[in-house]
Amino acid sequence: MFALSDKHRAMGRVPETVELLMNACDASPGEPADEPLLGVASQTAVFKYWRSLPRPSGIPDASSFNPAAVKRYLPSLTILSFNSPDEISHRLVGTEVTSRLDADLTGANLLDFVPPETRLQCARDMHEMGYRPCAWQARHVTRYASGLISHVMTLYLPLRAPEGQPPRILGMHKSEETSGYDAGDRKTVFGAHFERMVWIDVGFGVPG
Repeated sequence: MFALSDKHRAMGRVPETVELLMNACDASPGEPADEPLLGVASQTAVFKYWRSLPRPSGIPDASSFNPAAVKRYLPSLTILSFNSPDEISHRLVGTEVTSRLDADLTGANLLDFVPPETRLQCARDMHEMGYRPCAWQARHVTRYASGLISHVMTLYLPLRAPEGQPPRILGMHKSEETSGYDAGDRKTVFGAHFERMVWIDVGFGVPG
């Protein structure tokens, strides 16, 4: 059973619906680490910038994230917000992500783009990042609406939202070369398959 921290309970940041989700299943297994491990230089740079921000509550406030400080990486960044256990919305989507997907995901629910059979697990893992909190990095397969299949490196970093708002996640995505083609269902699917997953301890521990 997931034990939410007394600090989060005292701050009133954990809705009962989130507690129910967190206790519905365990987080996915992954490698424990204290920094990104997948060798993506741009993601390591953004992680170091994120670590340099003031963290009065243990993680940086969303307001302290300065896009100009990582301007060269903005096209591959996203910002997500936990609206509910069933809705993790895209608040910001970089131009490179939009171009790759051939669609603007701003406002779209992340969970609508994962396989139905793994939707609960995805929601559970995402909320681990926001409510523990911790960071996460993975190499996974994405299938695009065009039918192209590509390996994608993703890094997620937690951000504290303004008082009374749910946590946010700063995401960074790097697509590798196309690895195949699926002429079947023409629908974008994130995380169709995971090849490596890393849980990054930012001061609150990691699953496992």
